[in-house]
Parts: sequence; structure tokens; C-alpha cells
Amino acid sequence: MSLRGLSLVLLAALAGCSHIVVLNDPLTGAEHNDLGVAYESAAKPDLAMREYRKALRLDPHLVRARVNLGNLEAAAGRWPRAEDCYRRALRESPADADALNNLAVALVRQRRGLAEAESLATRALALGGARDSLYRATLAEVRAARQKP
Repeated sequence: MSLRGLSLVLLAALAGCSHIVVLNDPLTGAEHNDLGVAYESAAKPDLAMREYRKALRLDPHLVRARVNLGNLEAAAGRWPRAEDCYRRALRESPADADALNNLAVALVRQRRGLAEAESLATRALALGGARDSLYRATLAEVRAARQKP
């Protein structure tokens, strides 16, 4: 019996039940990431995190999902976890401006690696883009943190 036939038999057997079992996930990693973004927009961070993790299980090289997961960790104040997410994203895509910027923020929040944070923020700003003002603000924050004793 083919996999499709087996699926139909299982669905038919479950027709009288109140639960449906999905044998395979029809969504791609990118689609799970998009679903995570929707959950995050609806202020459901636990569901968003679950979707970002599913996205990364399906596609471990999905930089956007890795950055998004880091953002949730950062929002929860789990800066070392956020840092790890951003560093892993940068291993996949060294010129991802959001990952560069957000890693700089994570380092500032942990009050360590401020020279590295300045370098990261400078690189993010040099890449430019729609978030240019955000990257400028991060660089200013890093420089201010470096001036404090």
C-alpha cells in the first residue's frame, strides 16, 4: 500500500473520532517562520517560538527564523540565548545586517564584548537598508556604553 493510501485509510478510520492525526507536516521551514511572525504579531510568543523552532528543524540554514528566535529570546531577557541565535545566524549569513545589529545589542545588554559590539553595529550600518536609523541608534548605544566606566 502506498503512503498516500495508508494516509487515506488512517483518515477514514479516524473519521468517527474527534481528533485528526497529521502524518506529515505540509509546511516548509519558511512557511513555519511566516506563521511564527504571525503569532508574534498577535502577541503569542510561545506559539511563535514553537514555529521558529519547527522552521529550523526543517531548514537549519534558515537565517530569518534564527534571527526571529533570537529576537524572542531577547524580548524575554534571555540575552545569552539571544546571542547564540544571532551568532549562529551570522555563521550562515555573515552579512545579515539584522543579525549583526541584534548581536551588538545582546552584547551591550550583557555589558561585555563592547569593542566587538561596536564593530558589529558599524558593519550593520555600513550595509544600510530600511533599518538604517535602528542601526544608527544601536551604534550610538554601544558607543555610550563604551564610555561608561
